[in-house]
Amino acid sequence: MIFHSIRWRILAWNFGLLAATASVLLVAFYRHEKQARLQELDLRLRQEMTRGMGALNEVVPGVAGPRNPAPVARPNGKVAARTDSPEQRATKAKAALAEVVSTGVWLQVVDLEAHLLYRSANAPTEPELITQALVDLDAKPDDGPARPQDLMVTLPGHRVLLHRPPGRNLVMFGSPTLQLDAALADLARSLTLAGFAIVFVGCGIGWVLAGRSLKPIDRIAADAEGIAAGDFGRKIDVEDTESELGRLAVVLNDTFGKMNAAREHMAQFTADASHELRTPLTVILSDSQGALRQDRTPEEYRAALETIKQSALRMKSISDALLELAHGDAGRPVAQDACDLADLADESVALLGRVAREHGAKLVPHLEGAPVVGDAGRLGRVILNLSINAILHNESGVTVTVTTSVVDGFSELRVADDGRGIAPESLGQIFERFRRVDASRSRHTGGAGLGLAIVKQTVEAHGGTIAVTSEVGKGTVFLVRLPKA
Repeated sequence: MIFHSIRWRILAWNFGLLAATASVLLVAFYRHEKQARLQELDLRLRQEMTRGMGALNEVVPGVAGPRNPAPVARPNGKVAARTDSPEQRATKAKAALAEVVSTGVWLQVVDLEAHLLYRSANAPTEPELITQALVDLDAKPDDGPARPQDLMVTLPGHRVLLHRPPGRNLVMFGSPTLQLDAALADLARSLTLAGFAIVFVGCGIGWVLAGRSLKPIDRIAADAEGIAAGDFGRKIDVEDTESELGRLAVVLNDTFGKMNAAREHMAQFTADASHELRTPLTVILSDSQGALRQDRTPEEYRAALETIKQSALRMKSISDALLELAHGDAGRPVAQDACDLADLADESVALLGRVAREHGAKLVPHLEGAPVVGDAGRLGRVILNLSINAILHNESGVTVTVTTSVVDGFSELRVADDGRGIAPESLGQIFERFRRVDASRSRHTGGAGLGLAIVKQTVEAHGGTIAVTSEVGKGTVFLVRLPKA
């Protein structure tokens, strides 16, 4: 499904992150703005309370505690009692309270039994407000009856300052919050729209950036599909090799290149193996059919059977070599036996003595201890292959020198001859399977071009290396280096 794509997953993460971030920031901004406006309203209520409490005490005697006639300061610094009448003071107090009410602040005075003592004209008449105010006041810890208490509370539709003067009265200074609530509601809607806009724009940008970032992946996938469909020569386009996707493309190109080379190598290997096996099979079929076609003398039957035997032996030799290469390709574990290249080389020289004499070759050993850990049988075949190649692939009179020693912490095997040598253009191919430097001579000696491939595979399986140097007309040297035991 489309929602399982990486692009949609990135978009979902982007949406979640943007939504969470925008929500946190916008909610924090809304709460900060609400708190600031409430603090502004609370400050105004406290200012009006400071201005109106004296006047309220004249209108509702004793609301602020016991009254004493206020003294009057004279110019000479002496203090005299006030001379204005209670009626005059009440008139001034009512005027002061009217100024407070004109600012939008209302006043109420009740006793602790919820009996109304005073209410301004703009004060709410719901009894629930008084009840709730008393409940909120009771919830506040009592600091003692002689100490005034102020408590700022939010009642339905109003912000109220509760003032508890000494005595059993409660003074309420309040202001309607309809406009404030409306303004906060508008702010909430604006912030919500802004949040949706931020998330929408952010997701749009994320969609575009994800598409641009994942475009190379689509191109890599398309190229990989083309290669899987049979376009083995196709390469993945690499634009930026320093980026992660660029490095991935380089790795995939290298991997596909190796796979293509392995495929071609396997196809060539199969063709070569079929060709090598076809020749002895043809000989077997031809001689067996010829022998069955008509009666022959015992000598002719014997000759035909001998030819069939040699062809079968050649097929067995090829199949054994192919089987050993297959085991090596499959990573068959190497035995961990203690052995010495000098002992293995001595056995090989003894086995090849008759072959060397038959071909007029001189086999010279120079053997020093070279201990290794590995499969003695496979290492012995390495020495046999290198030595017999030097004997059979050179003219009569060649000298083949087999040397073992320890050099720089490695056990070395050196097989050198003073024969015809190998052309420089063929040196890089001699370890390839079914590769013959001299095809006619290999057919004459029965070789299939697998010996050196097996030698290289065996040496590398033992953690070693093999190198060859040669000069036409002067000879060839094979050098095998293995970890010293």
